[in-house]
Amino acid sequence: MNYRLTTSLLTSALILGIAGCAKPPAADAPSPQAAATHAAALPAKPPISKFKAYTQRFDGQTLLTQGHATGHVGDVFFTHWKDGGEASFKLDEQGNFMIDWIGGDYNYVGGPGWESGDRNRVIGYRLDEDSGASYATLYGWGYDKTMDPADPAHLVEYYIVQRWAREPGQGGEQGVTFTSNGVEYTTYRTVRTQKPSINNTATFYQYWSRPKEQMPLGVDHKIIFADHVKAWEASGWKLPDLDNFDASDDPTYQVFAIEVFLVENSGTAAGRVWDAGK
Repeated sequence: MNYRLTTSLLTSALILGIAGCAKPPAADAPSPQAAATHAAALPAKPPISKFKAYTQRFDGQTLLTQGHATGHVGDVFFTHWKDGGEASFKLDEQGNFMIDWIGGDYNYVGGPGWESGDRNRVIGYRLDEDSGASYATLYGWGYDKTMDPADPAHLVEYYIVQRWAREPGQGGEQGVTFTSNGVEYTTYRTVRTQKPSINNTATFYQYWSRPKEQMPLGVDHKIIFADHVKAWEASGWKLPDLDNFDASDDPTYQVFAIEVFLVENSGTAAGRVWDAGK
């Protein structure tokens, strides 16, 4: 992800707007006024004080079109971020989502999930539509503030890619091949040097797991995250803390994300995400 979280974007996140897009929300979606009133009336979930953008909570189907927004729809956490262009994110309390984008020279990443990572989480998802996203992926961050910031291992951005239009882990170091839930994956590691991240501008690693074949649409899938952590560690790549608010700009969230960047064509990705370990 080309992560450019700036002060202005955080400010816009605090002034959350719910707007229309090419595909209108369902008839029972809340009005902007009702959603704003509801968000103000409900307590934050979770009660995070450091990252004001994360104190938003909405009820019912919610449509996001602004530059940056994070929070909860019911109990479902979400992140929605773009550095330009036109992309929108619709989400309900059951984890059903739809992301629409218009092609152009920009980066978008968004999706439903959890406000912190969990090494033992089992993620369930189903994609019913994907018309060319750069990546459909489990996505998140790990961060250890006690480690030397000059060591790229102190901050890790990870991808367990399920579908792609761009080559995952391109130009990176190859690790191991392993099987998880009947799917064969290969690990890769790349490095980002002095790039924007959840902790300001930093040098950090990206860990990748790429399946041998792209996962089909219209089918329920499971991602057993612990298997990928073990495979990365078998490659000698340690994953730092997944559950903290220590970074400067964002906590270490974990979401099923749709990422699009430098896309020529417009498209849609739609499906559902849930905790398959319960």
